[in-house]
Amino acid sequence: MDFDIETIPAGLRVILRGRLTFTENEDFRRMLSAASAEHVAGDQVTLDLGEVAFIDSAGLGLLLHARDSLRLRSASVALAGAAGQVERMLVLARFGDLFDRAA
Repeated sequence: MDFDIETIPAGLRVILRGRLTFTENEDFRRMLSAASAEHVAGDQVTLDLGEVAFIDSAGLGLLLHARDSLRLRSASVALAGAAGQVERMLVLARFGDLFDRAA
């Protein structure tokens, strides 16, 4: 998994690339640490999944961990850009009920 962090008007956009599985756990936590360091309290952190090719149940757990961790730092967390298998997994897991909408 690879990532980039961009500043946008609503806060931060984190662009994730590759697969999101247990194997990417360390890379994901590195991303989360970087995003936590860059965000401003009250801003939204948008996790852009448009370039994520695959996600499994461990990847869903990582997204929930990111949401909980960033909310403790007063950030709202949104998901954006999911397509294909990733979108299907998010729908099946009802993640639309668990995350804010991207601004």
